Amino acid sequence: MNSTILYAQLDEQLTIAYTDSGAKNKPVILFIHGLANYLQVWHWNTMVLQNEARCIAIDLPGNGHSSRGSFDYTVDFMSKTVIRFMHHLKLDQVILAGHSMGGQIALNTALKSPASVSRLILFAPAGFEYYSPHEAILFKSAITMGNFINMDEVHITQSINSSFYKNSVFAQKIIDDLNLLIQKNDRNSYRRMLDKCINSMLDHQLYYELNNITQKTLVFFGENDMLIPNRFLHPQTTREMALQAANQMQDATLVTYPETGHFVQIERAAEVNKEVIAFLKIPF
Repeated sequence: MNSTILYAQLDEQLTIAYTDSGAKNKPVILFIHGLANYLQVWHWNTMVLQNEARCIAIDLPGNGHSSRGSFDYTVDFMSKTVIRFMHHLKLDQVILAGHSMGGQIALNTALKSPASVSRLILFAPAGFEYYSPHEAILFKSAITMGNFINMDEVHITQSINSSFYKNSVFAQKIIDDLNLLIQKNDRNSYRRMLDKCINSMLDHQLYYELNNITQKTLVFFGENDMLIPNRFLHPQTTREMALQAANQMQDATLVTYPETGHFVQIERAAEVNKEVIAFLKIPF
C-alpha cells in the first residue's frame, strides 16, 4: 500500500491528494472513499483493475492527505470538488466508483453533471436508504449521544472492525493508517468535518432521485452490512433494501455476497474485481 501520492491544487485553500495508476488510454475509474476514510481503502481493487482501466483514487477534503479547512463538507460540496478535480485533470466520461458516503457523492455527481459520468460502480452506497425528516432527527440525536462525531483512535478501531464481517488483517492496516492521520492533524477540524458530513448525508436525500440516474450502474452490497440499513429505524435485510433502491434506477445491476460486511470491495475483492472487469467490457 505504498502508492505514490500526487496532489491537485484546485485553488489556494483546497488541494486534493490522489493516486493514479494504469494506462492513460484506458477507461478512467475515479474512486471515492466513504466517511472518515482515505484513498488507500481501494488498494485491493486498483492493484488488479489497473490492468483494465486507469484507476484514480482521491482523498476527499478533510480526509487523508487532502486539505483541511473551514469547508461546508456537504454532499453538494464534495460533488462539486469531484467535478472540479475531473476538470483539473482534464478527465471526461469518467466511471465513478464510490463506497458508502462516497457512493452517495458519486450518485449526486452523476445527477449534477451527467455528461461527465459514463457509468457508476457503487459499494454499499449511502443514499440508497431513505430517512424521513423525523427519522433523520432521531439518527442525528443518536449519533450525538453516542459521541460518534468525537471519533478518536478507539472509535476508529470500533468503526472499522464493525465494517468487516469477521476479523481481518486488512482492517488493522486501515485502522493504523487512519489513527496516524488523526494524530498528525487538528482533531477539532476533523470532528467538524464528520459532523457536517453526517448531517448532510441525512439532509440530502437521494432515494427519490434514483430514477433520474441514466448511467449503467453496478451495485455491490455485503448481506451482513451492519451499517446499511439502519436496523433500528428500518427493520429489513440489506439485500431487501438494496434491491428496492436499485429497482428505482433505470439500468442498475445488484450483486450481494453472504457473510460479508460494509467493506464489500475489500472482503470480496477477488469476486468484486472480476465483476468490475466484466462490467468494463460491456460496450459503452
